[in-house]
Amino acid sequence: MTKLKLILFVLSAVQFLSGCAPKELFYWGNYENSLYERYMENNSEQASIFLQQTIDNAVKENQRVPPGLYADYGFILYQRGDKHGAISFFEKEKTLYPESEALMTKLIKRVKGQFNNTQLSNVHEVQ
Repeated sequence: MTKLKLILFVLSAVQFLSGCAPKELFYWGNYENSLYERYMENNSEQASIFLQQTIDNAVKENQRVPPGLYADYGFILYQRGDKHGAISFFEKEKTLYPESEALMTKLIKRVKGQFNNTQLSNVHEVQ
């Protein structure tokens, strides 16, 4: 009978301690898969889907999006030609992670500069 009590005590202690384990700081979701798809399989479309799912699930689960994920998704949008979307995600990264401000500000300026160059070349083409 004492062995049974000991086993029950150990199981209860393990369950109690696992309940006290800290919740993960960030929601990583499919981020690792997105990196694999983009860099190993050269499939940026699937990587984009994984990144969007990770962001959506983190928001839905009320968890934090990991550092770099908004910037990574913004870069994919930039590569597709969605400059407004890219800037939006760079801004989210900058807001959520102030330590990324210098890099995100530089990227945002560069993308906005391309807007200006495109507008200028369109004006010259019309004339």
